[in-house]
Amino acid sequence: MKSKKKITIVICSVLIVLLVAFACMMIISDTPASKGLLAFTGDVNIEDGVPSPASETKDFVVEEDGEYYWIYDWMGEPGMITGMSIKDADGVSVFACTAEGCYAESEPMELKAGTYEVEVVYLTNDEDMRAFLADNGITEVGTELYNYAENGNWSTEYAVGLESASATSILFKMALILGIVIGLLVVVIILAVTKTGDDTKNQFDERQELVRGKGFQYGFFAIMISNAVLLFMKAFEIPLFSDLQVAMVLSIVIGISVFACYCIWNDGYFALNEKRTGLLISFGCCGLLNVLISIKHIKDGAIIENGAFTFRSANLFCALLFFVIFIALLAKHIKDGKEE
Repeated sequence: MKSKKKITIVICSVLIVLLVAFACMMIISDTPASKGLLAFTGDVNIEDGVPSPASETKDFVVEEDGEYYWIYDWMGEPGMITGMSIKDADGVSVFACTAEGCYAESEPMELKAGTYEVEVVYLTNDEDMRAFLADNGITEVGTELYNYAENGNWSTEYAVGLESASATSILFKMALILGIVIGLLVVVIILAVTKTGDDTKNQFDERQELVRGKGFQYGFFAIMISNAVLLFMKAFEIPLFSDLQVAMVLSIVIGISVFACYCIWNDGYFALNEKRTGLLISFGCCGLLNVLISIKHIKDGAIIENGAFTFRSANLFCALLFFVIFIALLAKHIKDGKEE
């Protein structure tokens, strides 16, 4: 008869493979609910800081009412600053941005069916920049950082698309659920692999159970206090987080950190039938993975937007959690060494 540990590892591994395969199929077969793609080339000649032509316009047709977000992409030769605006049939700007080159998307917005005007304006000085920002209701920020083109020819490939926000939201939720389920299965495998016997359950003595009970209590109070602080920040409109999910992740990380540190310091963290080395290696791998993802998000400037932590900061918070656990384990090791 096969052991419970082997059966658990095999079942979880098979489920992970199936879920990863399903996720890959979703990515490969994913055809976003695109409502059109406008692609064109912008050629401009600049002499003494004067662009010719000064701007170009294209029509973009939205076939039906709905919630959408704009996807825009252009990457020309360095030095050509473009202002892009999209206006409805009444001439009201629904979206605008400026960049030398970018690939990004707008916030979701409600759009009416009709013809929208896409305009690209070639910006060669601060005055033109301020005029473009004012015409489109954008608060002026950082225009002094631009190095405007003075003389030369530029050719830029522009692409503007529209995608359904509802379809994207469903895909995001499915991906989030898959990620959580796969993560839980990986945790189950780690817990099984790091056990010394056949039993996959953690075995604690009575003293450890008391310590862990206290740890859960302190962790619970830590989450309550952090939530109270978050409510205070919300009441006084302190925009530290872009949405509620980010604040919840940080609150959970704080609670787990308090629980783990208390249990580690009082010898209640590791089970009697647990391989410490294997568990520490697993922690190290998880921490390193979150650090690498956090570094990528930091380089992309996705951790903080408009002075607030975005959902992509969750990996940074998780990396800090593993770092705190590592420091607690190191401090406990040093303390025990001195006592011996």
